[in-house]
Amino acid sequence: MRMLVMDGAPAGADARAVIACLVVRDGVPSVLATRVATGRGAAEQFPQLATELFAQCGWNHAMPELVGVVVGPGSFTGLRASVAFAHGLAAGCGCAVVGVTVGEAMAPALHAAGMAPPARLLCCTIARRGRVFIETSGQDGEGQGGDARVSAHMLETLDLPPGPLLLAGNGAQWVKDSMPDRDDVRLFPLVQPDPMGIATIALRRWRGELPPRPAQPLYVDAPEARLPAAGLRPAPVPPAS
Repeated sequence: MRMLVMDGAPAGADARAVIACLVVRDGVPSVLATRVATGRGAAEQFPQLATELFAQCGWNHAMPELVGVVVGPGSFTGLRASVAFAHGLAAGCGCAVVGVTVGEAMAPALHAAGMAPPARLLCCTIARRGRVFIETSGQDGEGQGGDARVSAHMLETLDLPPGPLLLAGNGAQWVKDSMPDRDDVRLFPLVQPDPMGIATIALRRWRGELPPRPAQPLYVDAPEARLPAAGLRPAPVPPAS
């Protein structure tokens, strides 16, 4: 099986959006090639980067059979761009598309490092205005698919659940520093998911081993755009010629 995975969730000037081609043999994915886009609007480069990846791997746009896309939490624009591209590929070539959260995609690396339960993994993502998104995995830290819970917090008022806890993500150090008196909180050195983590969860979801998750952006904040107070005005009708 040929897979394409995408992570457009990272936000900000230092964002690193990742796209990769993988092949699955005997149920095990392996990475063939990866591209990284940086900076603001990084995920908007995915269509061009995918074209380069496909050429490198000897594929064309009709050949991926499964697309795993990170659905959040993360950049509003990056999530929309990557999810839209995933659905565009599905519409064009009929491939399956599954959604994976950031925390779910980090869980395989957690277990590969031998950091087993009872520690719970909290994925911490930097948000705007001094806040952080917290994704709480299942009790055993495996990222149990449908039960992932995501919320936004101000660092000054953040109250973590009882430990032991493992913090990962680009906001993990922020969260750890905000509560220096907690000795049951540790850092896990992973800033964002790697392609293997995304592919592992995507495959499990596609096989039905995890609850389904639609490939739609997992937004934590409401959109900042607002309708005009007077409502929408009808478009002017041009005069008859």
